[in-house]
Amino acid sequence: MTGIFVALLPVFIVILAGAALRRFNVIGEAQWLGLDQICYFVLFPAIIFKEIAVADFSNVPVFAMAAGMMLAVSLMIGVLVLFHRPVMALLGIDGPQFTSLVQGASRWHTFIVFAIVPLQFGAGALPLAAVGAATMTPLLNILCVLVMVCFARDAAISARQLFLSILRNPFVFSSLGGVAWQLSGLELPAMALQVLDMIGRGALGLALLTVGAGLRLGEAVSKWPPVAAAVVLKLLVMPVLMGGILTMLGVSGVPLAVALLCAAVPTGSGSYVLARQMGGDAPMVANMLTLQVIVSVLTIPLVLYIAGVAR
Repeated sequence: MTGIFVALLPVFIVILAGAALRRFNVIGEAQWLGLDQICYFVLFPAIIFKEIAVADFSNVPVFAMAAGMMLAVSLMIGVLVLFHRPVMALLGIDGPQFTSLVQGASRWHTFIVFAIVPLQFGAGALPLAAVGAATMTPLLNILCVLVMVCFARDAAISARQLFLSILRNPFVFSSLGGVAWQLSGLELPAMALQVLDMIGRGALGLALLTVGAGLRLGEAVSKWPPVAAAVVLKLLVMPVLMGGILTMLGVSGVPLAVALLCAAVPTGSGSYVLARQMGGDAPMVANMLTLQVIVSVLTIPLVLYIAGVAR
């Protein structure tokens, strides 16, 4: 486990560097927003498209892996919604804050996964992470928007708006584009591959800096009961849940370990945007993400160690 922690330490050092740059105002607020949008709309979609389009999935349990990941996030959200009254009473939260808990317990930070996978499993495992992006991202967008509609203030959205919001998600259309290219049987042109590789090289470090810049270290423990609940559910319960389901479906080895990593990373920064747009508790989401990043320094190596022992 110590070896895994040391191997992943550069990821968290870069995140801390981003937090320091933001703290000392080396880069302004508007510039951070621009960098985040470049990562979200350009750099990571390029990586996802390329990894899916050129990957060899012949020996990868794609369907079992995708089904298990989708079932795990659906079960997490479904249980929280089913027992929302006792959960809200126990944690002392209202509807908008409940939506933030749901997002904090279920969504995943794609940037962190794509940074860790090459370090821990090699660049050849990136297509496995892309499977997660192709399957969990659309489903989580649908489920979290539906939760917002049911529990958040001022949340009204038509079926058409829901469909368009999912379709416009850059991770969704880049995933679908990669799948379409993979199914076409065509080889990606060498020049296109070089362009996508050049774009991808700048993505991981820049994305981790933006993760650090988004942390709110001074506020992480405010409203601590729901924030602590989100930390436990996302970093500990979700990996156990996903690991159990995938094992029952026969997924093992590196595919299982990558899926567990997807389950074990902090919630995605897109949770904050959705909460702000649809009447959730956006500051609470920011606090959840901050504390999850801090705690995940220990929990991610633990999950990967257990996954390695299981292999």
